[in-house]
Formats: sequence, C-alpha cells, structure tokens
Amino acid sequence: MKVCSVITFASSILAAVIRSPPSLVRPAGLIANQTRPVYFKRDDIRVLCGDPPDYPNTEFPTWDYSYPIGMLLSGGSRRIHLEAGPRKCIQAACNAGGGAGVFICNDQHNSIDVLYTDAGWFAQQVYSKCKQRRDGTDYVEKGQAFCPDNWNVILSDVGDECTASTLPNLD
Repeated sequence: MKVCSVITFASSILAAVIRSPPSLVRPAGLIANQTRPVYFKRDDIRVLCGDPPDYPNTEFPTWDYSYPIGMLLSGGSRRIHLEAGPRKCIQAACNAGGGAGVFICNDQHNSIDVLYTDAGWFAQQVYSKCKQRRDGTDYVEKGQAFCPDNWNVILSDVGDECTASTLPNLD
C-alpha cells in the first residue's frame, strides 16, 4: 500500500511540475536565508511556509510526508467531514507512529465535506513550496495552503498520536 501511495505521490508532483510554466512558480530557494514566513501565490492559491505560528516549528525529511500525502491523493471519491469553523482543524493523514502529517481546517461557519484528493493536492503545494535542501537531504518545513473555498491544509508535526493513518472505507 505504501509503495502505491509513494508512486502516486511522486507521479502527481512530476505532473504538476511539467504542467506548471516556470514563470508561474516561484522557487522556494534557500528558505533558511529568508525571513519567515515566506509567502507564495499562484492564481488564487496562497501558500505560507513557516506558518501557522500556533503549530510547532518543524522540518521533516521529504520522505516522511510521502505516505500521508500519497494516502490523501489516493482517496478517490471519499470525503473528510469538517465541523463548522472558523479554525476547526483535524488530522487528515499521518504516519502510524506520528510525526509528519497533514491537518485540514475549516474556516467556514458551517460544516463541510472535502474530497481527500483535494486536500492532497493542497498538501502537495505546501510540500513543493516549503521544501529546502540541506546537507544533501530535502526537508519540508511546516506550512499552510489556503483554498479559495475557505478551508486550508497544514503540514506539520502531529505529535506522537496519529489518528489518521488510514482512510475510512467507502459506505
């Protein structure tokens, strides 16, 4: 299962890179030399690296995000339910032992259902924009991507307790 998720994740990132004209994508560069947070904007998608401030300052090797993001991207027609917000966040995907994970947050005043694949796409945006290379290894720092529909995705540390290491079954 993890191999399929990693392949799905890698192929999706490659497809996004191939489709994105270089003029529309601002490379993250050496994030350590920039003032935090770093803001990226493409069309109506906003990504903030180093935010939100109330989440732990974390950096994980890129491969730690492969399973959680790949799992979201493989969600098919499954949806995640989010209670009314604003700022109502839950774990969307993480590794069974905790650590790197994806949160999804509802900023609307009513509950919503979001496709796991949509959440995965936004997680990919954070992954690609907040990635930096150091000592021969790629790392992803915490970051947040905002959907114009008033919900957002956060990549950060879920701590020791992962409650979203598998997707729910389809009913």
